[in-house]
Amino acid sequence: MNEAQTIYYDLLPDYTVSVLVKGCEEWDLLKSMSHLESWASSEFVSYELVSITNTTYQERVDLGVFDDYCK
Repeated sequence: MNEAQTIYYDLLPDYTVSVLVKGCEEWDLLKSMSHLESWASSEFVSYELVSITNTTYQERVDLGVFDDYCK
């Protein structure tokens, strides 16, 4: 069984979505949550969307958002 791909997202005030796929080093920007869901469904068999909207830096560290930057 494949492990779900973790996708961190931050919903911005203009409703665009900043996206980081765990294991990647670059953020992407999508037009909306529906675009994110559509894109994720087309790219991954299994995925987990993790909201980091309104989280502090420390909360993001605790969630593992920056793990791939700290190698």
